[in-house]
Amino acid sequence: MVKENGSFQSTGGRKAKIISSNPAARVALGLDITPNHVNLVMVDLASKVLKSQRYRLSFQQGRGYYAAVEKLLQDMIKSSRISEEHILGVGVSLPAIIGADGKSVIYAPLFDDLTGLYDELAGYIKYPYHFMNDANAGGFAELYNNHSGRDVLYLSLSNSVGGAVFVNGNLYYGEDMRSGEFGHMTLVPEGRRCYCGNYGCVDAYCSASLLSNLTDGNLALFFEKLEQGDIACREAWEEYLRYLVIVINNLHVSFDCEVLLGGYVGRYVSPHLEKIRELAVKRCNFKMKPSSIQVSRLNQEASAMGAALYYIDEFISQI
Repeated sequence: MVKENGSFQSTGGRKAKIISSNPAARVALGLDITPNHVNLVMVDLASKVLKSQRYRLSFQQGRGYYAAVEKLLQDMIKSSRISEEHILGVGVSLPAIIGADGKSVIYAPLFDDLTGLYDELAGYIKYPYHFMNDANAGGFAELYNNHSGRDVLYLSLSNSVGGAVFVNGNLYYGEDMRSGEFGHMTLVPEGRRCYCGNYGCVDAYCSASLLSNLTDGNLALFFEKLEQGDIACREAWEEYLRYLVIVINNLHVSFDCEVLLGGYVGRYVSPHLEKIRELAVKRCNFKMKPSSIQVSRLNQEASAMGAALYYIDEFISQI
């Protein structure tokens, strides 16, 4: 757990050795599963991402998919040359409501029935593993070393919209583990149909796919074309912002705290932050501080990173 890290300058006798903690003494892996991709990361005790990979892998319940996931995990472990006994566990993030046990999947409309997924993975993940909601995981990663005990709402703007609520720096799950499901607040009564089956949900107006669909699923290309003045992209972005600002305002007047924009869209929002702040302040009936709206510092690996940090945090708290 500790290592020599050089020595102090001599004051006349033998040089005193510098002893520091060894972040690589233990690592954890994070696996973010979406309908079409998996993100895999390895994180050390200093919450540094040692390795990160994103793979296109369509989710299918069955041996073929589970074996593919197992191979991805083992390939990353072998390439890192980390001893297996130094692996704390594998955090698995899912766009789903997860039970308090970290094993049961209560609600996952983007997939077929996942009620038995934890047991099905048992033969393929030979380390301790734990399920976590993807937005909660993303928010946890964002605030892990940067929360200062403050209240924050994390709004995850990915291909599904979710969120996380932090009170005094701690993740608030709610009585039934459903806290932060911002994507299913009603934004437009009887509006567009949401994948959950209801109409007018935030997800139907603020999903990242509404933008990336204009560029064959490439969100980075969408923002490149937006910067270049593409008319279709500009119109889609302006409509997206109109709805996003309403969501931000609703969250802010409900909780009166910072709103942190993350997820896939959050990765590209920084150049547009002042415009978003301007629109939000104009819409808010109260004196919203522009600084109440911030942007995530992480990229699309945030959910996988947060899932891995579950084991890092657990380990450090027991030392």
